[in-house]
Amino acid sequence: MLDYESMKSNPLAFVKRRTITSAYIDSTGRMGIAQTALMIQDNITGNFGEIDCDNFLINKLGAYWVLTRSKFHFHKRPFWREKVHTVSFPASNALVRANENTAIVTPEGEFLITANQEVCCLDLNTHRPVKLTTLPFPREGFPAPVFTDSFEKFTIDDSEYKEVFKEKVYSQNIDMSHHMNNIEYIKLALNVLSVAEIEEREPLDLEVHYMGESREGELLSVLHAREGSVSYMKILNGSGRAVFEMKLSFR
Repeated sequence: MLDYESMKSNPLAFVKRRTITSAYIDSTGRMGIAQTALMIQDNITGNFGEIDCDNFLINKLGAYWVLTRSKFHFHKRPFWREKVHTVSFPASNALVRANENTAIVTPEGEFLITANQEVCCLDLNTHRPVKLTTLPFPREGFPAPVFTDSFEKFTIDDSEYKEVFKEKVYSQNIDMSHHMNNIEYIKLALNVLSVAEIEEREPLDLEVHYMGESREGELLSVLHAREGSVSYMKILNGSGRAVFEMKLSFR
């Protein structure tokens, strides 16, 4: 259980009441996998805005935020029209990387989704990491984390992956950084699964690694590998370099 009401008084926490609208559900009528990542990303940007660290402000300092890794645990997916509360806050601050925790809970505080996002800041010109100590990012006073699982290194061999399809990056895949949006990678990777495969199984854990940037006009290859009830997805750019990888396990 999470006492989100007490979080409202913490200046580092962003608490927002939301309704699961049609924009956030999949064909099951429940919050979809990619849609979950979308709501959490939206909440994180809201949090960064509240602490004066969003990309519009950081850009003025010659830098921009990127997500490097994300991990989600699905306790129970909410249905269409359900009311939930979302809570996001920075959970740590290292030299060049920070962790941002998010919880989606019922009005009673029961956990529905918990997540951790690893972020870093890059220089606008060199694309090299920027020390967080040079930015107005919090350094202390973090709330207790709601997600403590560590990130994994995917050990499945490259030979296990099979290409499923290719997809071109179009204008509507691009965000304000002029690169392909993070959620678009997840949606693209999920397309290796059929509707039946998604509807017949309940997601348990999702981990994604953002390894590169894709621009408008690039042709991407989407690969898939299975290991029991776990699906691994990988996206390669035209040069054969991996720009994204994902691990999705089901109950």
